Amino acid sequence: MAALLEQTPMAGDKPRTLSVKLEMDVVESARIVTAYRDESMTELLSAILRPVLAQMEQEEMAKRMKATRKTKGNPE
Repeated sequence: MAALLEQTPMAGDKPRTLSVKLEMDVVESARIVTAYRDESMTELLSAILRPVLAQMEQEEMAKRMKATRKTKGNPE
């Protein structure tokens, strides 16, 4: 959750990044979209993935909390 609380970089600051491997069709589509929008692939993919992954993270945490409660004898 700490990542969700981080502020976005100010104008001129370079965002912290890592390399990841994506399937070629995804990269090709991202290149086309970023060319039309005149934005970077980092900006595009981060904007798309950030809310989706935040939701997925919350769902996975909820599943694990529910499973932990059941194993400790507190069924819901």
